Amino acid sequence: MKAADIVKATIIITIIGFISAFSLSFVKKITQEPIAKQEQEKKLAALAMVLPGYTIEQEKTVRIDNMPFTYWVAIKNENNVVKKAWAFLAEKKGYGGPIQSIVGVDESNVILGFTILSQNETPGLGARCVEVVSNETFIDHFITKNITNKEEVSWFQEQFVGLNAGTPIAIQKKGDWHKEMKQELIQHNAITAITGATITTKAVTQSIEEGIQKLHKALTLQEVQ
Repeated sequence: MKAADIVKATIIITIIGFISAFSLSFVKKITQEPIAKQEQEKKLAALAMVLPGYTIEQEKTVRIDNMPFTYWVAIKNENNVVKKAWAFLAEKKGYGGPIQSIVGVDESNVILGFTILSQNETPGLGARCVEVVSNETFIDHFITKNITNKEEVSWFQEQFVGLNAGTPIAIQKKGDWHKEMKQELIQHNAITAITGATITTKAVTQSIEEGIQKLHKALTLQEVQ
């Protein structure tokens, strides 16, 4: 290959690289704001779910173990008595990567609500942590007027409501959770594991246990400037 051809090819490759880099930068710039807005809306919806009946008063971020920790302070007036609650971000590595969630707790550490924000667990196994069971039957798909609303909360996530986050959450193997199990599991401060996904189940419970400990520390610290 002649020197002129090499120079020509180099120039072409450089131009293509420049255009590609510029295009990627431009696309990132125009999509960054909508993505951030979408994430914020998702977080606000999650907060409403985990703190039912409460009004968010503050969002705070402090440093714990040299890492930022975000939590929210909420209140509600019940029979002229002001009650406090908190929500916090919890995260732990599962089988396929980090599992991030938001947990709402009252003044007694009782879980008011729990929802998973993001996960990359194995479909059909760990990913069932966000599985929502539908009340629809096969016939309902063809007869519109008989279609019923499906549950809004994952069966796996719903079982955490009512547990005490301040004490270890036990894991039992009873199969898929259903409402008839609730009282027995609450008595043991326990959940039933996702079949075939023990790692995912443990990651979620440990993230809550570690998160509540961080919350208790956070309440004694100054907000990050």
